Amino acid sequence: MIVTTDIEDIILAACQGFGISKTTTETPIIDGTTNSGLTEEMIIIHAKAQQDGKYWLPSFVEVNVCVPDFESGNRNRNRLNELERMAEKIFLKPVAGVHDGTSYTFSRYSIGIEADTSLKCHYVNCRLLFNVLNV
Repeated sequence: MIVTTDIEDIILAACQGFGISKTTTETPIIDGTTNSGLTEEMIIIHAKAQQDGKYWLPSFVEVNVCVPDFESGNRNRNRLNELERMAEKIFLKPVAGVHDGTSYTFSRYSIGIEADTSLKCHYVNCRLLFNVLNV
């Protein structure tokens, strides 16, 4: 059986190719008194609830590769471009594997750049479709 925390661990292993050591499954809380936002690049992974299915239990996983904005408030376009290209390579081909005796697959659904004003960052959003074999 694979549950959402297992999915996060599986995707975390796939994200090693980004070379960013700080990863989390929880959105960071920024101290509102300093208003600093993110201070370093990080990867935030959110595994969504699994849906019912006859053969597969599908779910989406959001992988957000965050890049702090410049002090001017502008995005670091060059770094975002580099990370978006890396994401395209890392998630180019579907992946299949076995975890705890259960088969799974995941593949790229969409990749794009978004902003988070409260964290004062922009991020490469990789939406992955994760399927767990239900037999």
